[in-house]
Parts: sequence; structure tokens; C-alpha cells
Amino acid sequence: MNILLVSGPGISLKEPYNSGIESFIVSLANQLVDEGHDVDVVAQEAEAHAKFRLINPFRAFTSKRRNFFKRFNEKRQFKKLALNGYDIVHYQMFYPHLLRAGLHFNKTPILTLHSPADKKRVSAYQRLSRQSDVAFVAISERIKHEWDRALNLNIPLINNGINMNLWPVNSSGDRDYLLWSARINKQKNVAAAIYLAKHMQLPLKIAGRITDQHYFEEKVKPHLSSDIEYVGHITQRELSSLAKKATAYLATATWQEPFGLAALEMLASGVPVVGFHTAVPPDWKHESVLTAASLQWQDLVELVKKSNAVSSGVCKEFASNMNIQSMTLNYIKLYEERLLQDGIVEEAVFGYDHILDIAGQQSQTLK
Repeated sequence: MNILLVSGPGISLKEPYNSGIESFIVSLANQLVDEGHDVDVVAQEAEAHAKFRLINPFRAFTSKRRNFFKRFNEKRQFKKLALNGYDIVHYQMFYPHLLRAGLHFNKTPILTLHSPADKKRVSAYQRLSRQSDVAFVAISERIKHEWDRALNLNIPLINNGINMNLWPVNSSGDRDYLLWSARINKQKNVAAAIYLAKHMQLPLKIAGRITDQHYFEEKVKPHLSSDIEYVGHITQRELSSLAKKATAYLATATWQEPFGLAALEMLASGVPVVGFHTAVPPDWKHESVLTAASLQWQDLVELVKKSNAVSSGVCKEFASNMNIQSMTLNYIKLYEERLLQDGIVEEAVFGYDHILDIAGQQSQTLK
């Protein structure tokens, strides 16, 4: 198949990634190539060693009325892509104007839902579903439940998967500190991890992109020391290296995490996950995932102690159920189903047109 994955204008697919969606796109694209497909990805930049081909149709555009004209220009530039040359066009991020522009090509769009069903997205996707036979995909049971209700659909579920080879387990067994990794802002709630570590007198390493500087200055920076260390916004390889000596990964987000990709990566590294019920999918019922029903860091103390008894092998085995190969094969199956459906529709339309042609010819003969 010839596949186009669409992220959006200005999106970087270089590490360190800004979010888990960029990581998802790169992993899916590379694995699709490994499965024998031709893959192009719409983004601003990607690593030189990427297996897929990067396409960037967007050019800088400035205007005092920036938002409207920027979107208009991006739609115009996106329409110039030869989308009819692709079997599948698969959208990943929230750019409704690009989705609408893509309808111009009569390609059934596929859209992976990576985010919760907030009002802005629900409104946009309700309009889109009325305009086309868009195929939505949910990344977790939590996301599926929200979007099924919002769009009154039964949306297919394809769990996210990771490349297990990127997250090796530390065979020596040395474990020195707690680990936290995510965007640094109020929702991700690194403050809870800091209070927990200080209370238990355990070292903590914090990794992630600072998206709320005020939050960092107020809730994180005053606590930094030789034991509470901020290591910066790091690559997957650097995070994997940190995971090798982590006793537990702290998942302290107070919002409903759509999937919990970082938690899955840590489990793949043999590190048990300790956190709030909001920070990991509720269907992750396993001894390597220890969660509290409250949002109080004090309720994580006993769970951290309990996590010491969880072996690295148990963590790795659970994570292996959500691997990149299985995820990609599920997407390929979905692609094939959509192509079959579209082919049946095209064949029906062609057959109807053929009947009309014959009827027209017969009418001319009778005359």
C-alpha cells in the first residue's frame, strides 16, 4: 500500500519529541515500512535516518489576521498534494482545516483519536462525520468510551504499541531512584512525585519538556537538590538509560491520560508503575501497575514499597502485549477493510453508471 500519515504544519518528528503523538507517528511509519509499505509523512522535519519519506507542503505565511489566513493558506498548500496517489490517508493531529481540505480528494479519511473528547474536538469531528465517512480509531478503552458517547458511534480500538527493542531491561538489577517523565505542567503534576520522594527520603529524577514555566519555577525549582534532580527534555535513548536504574516510575497526572505511553515504556524497561488511577488506562489491571483511587500523593507511599516486590520480568511481559508489531498489523487490517469498502462503493457506482450508459444507448437505438 501507498500510505500518507498526516501530522501537521510545524510538527517536528525529531527527538526529543514534544509529546507521545510524535513518537507514535514515527514508530507507526517506520514499522509500516518494515511491513513492506510505502509511507510518506506530512511534517516539518524528521530524523535523517527515518525509514519513511518526509513531505512538508507548508510554507511560512505572515499576516496581521494570522489565524484565519494561516489556516486558509495551509488548506491551499495541502490541497496541492497529490493525495489521489495514496491508497490510505491517515490523520493524527487536531487540524480540522486539513481534514476538510482532504475531503476534496474523495479519499475516505482515517483519524486516530489521541486526545480526550473536549468540546472543541467534539464539535469539529461531529461536523466532519456528517461530511464524510471518516474512520475514527481510539487508542485506549478510555478514549473509545468517551468518543463513542460523543459521536454516537462504535469506534474501533487499536491500543498504542511500542518498539520493545528500544527499552531493554537492566540485567544487573541495580535500582537507585524514583523516575518521573512527562510534560512539566499542572495536569501532569510532578509536584506530587516530588513530595512523595522527599517524604520517603528517596532520590528522584525528573525528565520532560517544560510547558508551564511558572509552574516549574513555583512547584519544581525550589525543591531541586542532589536528590531531586531535573535532567531536562531528553531523547528516548536517554530515558531508557535512566530507566535502567529506576526503582519505580511515578505516574501522577491528575487528568484522564488518553493512554499512558511513558508508563508503557517504563514497564517495557522492567520498571513497575506507581501512580494515580487517572494517569494510566483503567483496563491495565496487572501487578506491575499499582494505582491509588485518590489523587493524594500520601496514598502512593505504600504502593512504592509494594512495587519493590515486582520483578522486571513481570513488567516486561505485561508491556510486551502492547508492541509496535501488533499495533501496526491492526492498522494494516483496518486499512485493508477501508480499501475493500471503498472498492465496493466504487464498483457499485461504476456498475450503476454502466447501466445508465446501456440504457442511454438503447434509447438512442429506439429513436
